This record gives sequence, structure tokens and C-alpha cells, in this order.
Amino acid sequence: MKIYSDDPLVHYATTELSPERTKAQIDGILAEYQVKDVMWHYDIPREAYVVFKIEETIDGRPVKVGVKVVCPAIWDRERPRARPPRLEEINWKVSIRAMYWFIKTHLETAYAMQSGKAVAFLPFIQSSNHEKTLKDYILPRLSEYTALEAKPTPTVQAGNNKIIDVDNVKEAEYTESPPGGN
Repeated sequence: MKIYSDDPLVHYATTELSPERTKAQIDGILAEYQVKDVMWHYDIPREAYVVFKIEETIDGRPVKVGVKVVCPAIWDRERPRARPPRLEEINWKVSIRAMYWFIKTHLETAYAMQSGKAVAFLPFIQSSNHEKTLKDYILPRLSEYTALEAKPTPTVQAGNNKIIDVDNVKEAEYTESPPGGN
């Protein structure tokens, strides 16, 4: 599905900022939120994306992931009767501006909701081979996730070193750390 700049849901159609100025603003917002190792693939008029590294601690564990955000393609319609006639092409001013607002909103929301930046960009986390993102693996298998039976996690009673299996109401002594521990 193509999205066009004259679509009423595209709110950036009147921007006069150049793509290069908006790209600099994206770099600025990433630096403001301490996002490191920013790398651009900026090949206008073909494509643009930014890859950056998120380093944070989630549940006491250090997390280091790469995130890839691809610039959306927002098109200007073909105008055959215009003088000179205009072919359908990507409006890079609007496309890069939409990318800016996407990144800015995700970073601000992660901060305001006190959640991690890795959580905010979860679908865009890159695989180790850098060819796919997490959403590329998860979306085809989403129906399997909804079919899983929700099971409560085992709990540990304070002070007596016992794990309680909530499914079978069994107790087992443990000598090492509880499940999920290091």
C-alpha cells in the first residue's frame, strides 16, 4: 500500500525543512537520549535508514542491541497534466520528517513511561546477521503465541528456599539461585 503526501492522515506534508536538516535533528534527538553508535545509510533518492545501538540495564541485566529504523516512503502523486508533467516519486522532505517524529515519539514515550528504549524499539531490533529485525521473526509466528496456554510463573517463598510449582502444587528444595536468577 502506498501512502501519499496528500493523505489527510499525513500531517507533515507542509514541511519546508530539507531532508538533511531533519536528519541532523534525528542525530540531535538520539544524542539527547544518550543513544550511541549511530550509523546512517542515506542514499536519497533510493532509500534511507538509521541503525543505532541501545545499551541499558533491564531487570538487572545489561542489554546491548542494534536497532534499525527504515525511513517510510511517502509518495507524491503523478501529475500528468502539470507543466512540466510530474511522475510519481517519493517526497523525501515528508518521509524523513515522519521518521523523525517516529524516533522522537518512541524515545520520549520510553522516558515518560519509565520503560527501556529497547522495549520502545522492540520490533526494530536487528538479528545478529543484520538482515532481519525481530518483527520479521515474530509476525509470521504470532498465531502460535496466541495459542500458548498462559501459565503463572513459579514463585519463591521468602525465607525458606522453596520453589512452589503452581500447576501441580509441588515443593522442591533448591540449592542454587531461583529460576530467572543469575
